[in-house]
Amino acid sequence: IDRISTGDFESRIEVRSRDELGLIAQRLNSMADGIRGLMEAERRTENTKNELITSVAHDLRTPLTSILGYLDLAAAGSVDEATRQKYLSIAYSKSKRLEKLIEDLFSFTKLTSGEIRLNIVSIDLVKMMEQLLDEFYPSFQDNHLECEFVTSAPSIVIEADGDQLARAFANLIGNAVKYGAAGKNIKIELGLEANQARVAVTNFGELIPPEDMAYIFNRFYRVENSRSSDTGGSGLGLAIARSIVELHHGTIEGKSDFDGTVFTVMLPLKAEEQGR
Repeated sequence: IDRISTGDFESRIEVRSRDELGLIAQRLNSMADGIRGLMEAERRTENTKNELITSVAHDLRTPLTSILGYLDLAAAGSVDEATRQKYLSIAYSKSKRLEKLIEDLFSFTKLTSGEIRLNIVSIDLVKMMEQLLDEFYPSFQDNHLECEFVTSAPSIVIEADGDQLARAFANLIGNAVKYGAAGKNIKIELGLEANQARVAVTNFGELIPPEDMAYIFNRFYRVENSRSSDTGGSGLGLAIARSIVELHHGTIEGKSDFDGTVFTVMLPLKAEEQGR
């Protein structure tokens, strides 16, 4: 008892009887178990917070260092006007990336803390995807990508928050564009499966190693060879997509093999649409 009272919650009282003293001993042991569990949970929370801070600091510092460096160069009196404009353009580009990192961080924090309140309405996934693909057309052109869109039904209706769900799919399409440019084309498929809507986004770029697929939806996780100035994002795009899909009672899975890298989203159909 003395050891427990001084904070040693690993210690246990030997229960020697089933009388009142034995019952008290059992309850004290249970109390110690509970306190130890709370302390371990607190340590995990603290470790998670520290990891988050470290990751955020790293991802924000990289573009910020570039911005400051190029602005310093642009301010130097020894550079000509053309070079100065070039440095300012690079600094602006880096600042936009920094803005995107911060937006993703706030979005992820809100999603995982339960601050997001969904505005549920009837959504036609076919029309939503057609609109998204129109918006991505310039990106397809810039990356020399062809996009194939296939749907098994002219209309697939679900109940969802259109803005949030559009962001989830935009993240998946953006991810396909970013990492699939080498494959020259991406494929978007919509269909129906067991009273659910199925959306698959496939790119044919470099494969994701099996050891990375298990962590691909984790926040700030990026496949090591994707860390570059051209493709490096916030590391939150897939984590945000998963959070949004799960808020809609759906699932998201990824696989990568010689048939391509595909992310598949399953969402419940609107009640009136089920059984089609």
